[in-house]
Amino acid sequence: MKYKNLFLAYSIEIIIGFLTSILIIVFGAKALAFIALLAIRPFVLDKEQISPQDDFWYKSFQLGKNALIILSVIIIFFSVFIEIINESNFLFENKDKVLRLLIPMYILIHGLIGLISLKK
Repeated sequence: MKYKNLFLAYSIEIIIGFLTSILIIVFGAKALAFIALLAIRPFVLDKEQISPQDDFWYKSFQLGKNALIILSVIIIFFSVFIEIINESNFLFENKDKVLRLLIPMYILIHGLIGLISLKK
């Protein structure tokens, strides 16, 4: 099953990923519970069968792989940039907040890449 309106499904991912990131920065680890709103998606959005000719699974795998690659590159560039600009050990001192941001950032990037792939 896949969602009929993929634009709305990816938009929900972007909104929840962005809001969760902001809430984690403001409120801390308790804000991770906001991700539970993604569980509402199957009840709200209409679904349809995946036809055998559809290359949905290939696109879905590529989308997840690209999101992980982009998230990894962002982490590396962010860490190098912070270490060059700031002489303190920012990532080590704030590792709890940085690690908690990985999940919502992945959701945000997955939604962005999904929207970009819909344009093609």
